Amino acid sequence: MIGPLLTYSLAVPYIAGFIQLLLNRRASGRAHAVLSSLSLLVPALASVIAFALYGPYSSYELPVYTLGYFMIFVDGLNWPVVAGIALVTVLIAVYSYPYMKERFQELGSEDWGIYYFLYVYFSASLLGIVLSNNFILFYLFLEVSLITSFLLIALYGYGNRQRISIIYLIWTHLGGFLFLVGAFIYGLTLGTFNFYPQPMPETFLLARLGSLAAIVAALIMLGMFVKMAVFGVHMWLPYAHAEAPTPISALLSPVMIGIGGYAIIRITYLLFRPLMFRAQLVLLALSIVTIIYGGLMALKESDFKRLLAYSSIAQMGYMLMGIATLSPIGILGALLQFFAHAVGKSILFTSAGVLIAKNGNLRDINKMGGLARSMPYTSSLALLGFMDISGLPPTIGFFSKLLILIAVGVELVKLGLPGLILLALVLLGFGLTPAYAFLAMKRIFFGPPRMKAVEGDLVMLLPMVLIAVVGILTFAFPASIINPVSGFLHAMTLIGEVV
Repeated sequence: MIGPLLTYSLAVPYIAGFIQLLLNRRASGRAHAVLSSLSLLVPALASVIAFALYGPYSSYELPVYTLGYFMIFVDGLNWPVVAGIALVTVLIAVYSYPYMKERFQELGSEDWGIYYFLYVYFSASLLGIVLSNNFILFYLFLEVSLITSFLLIALYGYGNRQRISIIYLIWTHLGGFLFLVGAFIYGLTLGTFNFYPQPMPETFLLARLGSLAAIVAALIMLGMFVKMAVFGVHMWLPYAHAEAPTPISALLSPVMIGIGGYAIIRITYLLFRPLMFRAQLVLLALSIVTIIYGGLMALKESDFKRLLAYSSIAQMGYMLMGIATLSPIGILGALLQFFAHAVGKSILFTSAGVLIAKNGNLRDINKMGGLARSMPYTSSLALLGFMDISGLPPTIGFFSKLLILIAVGVELVKLGLPGLILLALVLLGFGLTPAYAFLAMKRIFFGPPRMKAVEGDLVMLLPMVLIAVVGILTFAFPASIINPVSGFLHAMTLIGEVV
């Protein structure tokens, strides 16, 4: 019965969200928050239980004519991504209540049912994307997540939110379109849209696709590059993630963009690895440019949320770098980077949310300083968040950055002098993260106080504390995250699927 229950559990938040839409203003915001968090907890717990009891586990299959079959599954490769999404979406649902209470007062209308309907559908779709085995199912969940996040920005965002939401919609649908074209070429040529389990041996799959294999791989990767906001297709992210309502920024920036990296690993790395080796140097160079660009832009930014948005670009550069190594250690580091980024950046965005909601939309770092005296809890949590994205103990980000650095070092040393030059640039990029992180920490929370700020209330701080605790616990006991991925990669090595 675990198979059907795992599948049906994903329907719970969709049903709950529809009920919330019907209730809208007839239920209190607190009731909507509790229902949203509990409904999202159901598929999260079902995934954890299924994986804990059965290891790499797949639910029952639903055959679909000419499309292959739809299946919800949890295995070692998507486990860190599932865990990161589950942790953040469940807790940010609670955080949303006090934050959106302040935002609704600014907007002059309390549409709790509409907000939480969109929030729950967005969050459940993020989980559905990662649990999917089929291009069509993957894209359906992706489309729901894009539309709901677009509406959340358009309805509840800041600044010129209508214009910014349109920019976000156009860019993200461009990425989705490229992905879909690649998926259709793949499916119509092979006669199945399944990418898991691998429909046929790698060499046979490439032979069946012929010259189309490179086109399929390129389209899928380009589409996911847009989603990751890799340098060159990153322009939309600082606007959308900075002006979205902060609870949604806490999902968009650490979670949604990272799913693009997961898709590259799950699809292009496992199915088209020989083709990726041909482009390895280009991918490594692109990851280095993305890290340095994001770091330099964050270093000069004075808007706290825009600083965090540019930081997310740099963090996706780390994930891409791990992927570009095309080694098991690098892939492990990239997936750990997803989880670490989900923990660290959600803490930082929610810290920014405390400043915005409780202190008159305070975002300008130039107006801050010495806030640790009046906001000790928020400042402590923000410090942990900055340590996480910088790769410092005692956070799980330490392991992700360490593994990525080891993997890229091994690959670049093989190139001789050009590789050493690239390695120097890698170290520069790695150094930029703690530079902008702790400079921002100093400017915001230390130094002479310029104002007396208001600390967040318990309902805002508790989800932040729980996320931070999970980040520390995974540092202390990393086997829960590392072993499933390394076990999966080791098994693939034994059967010749990973070099």
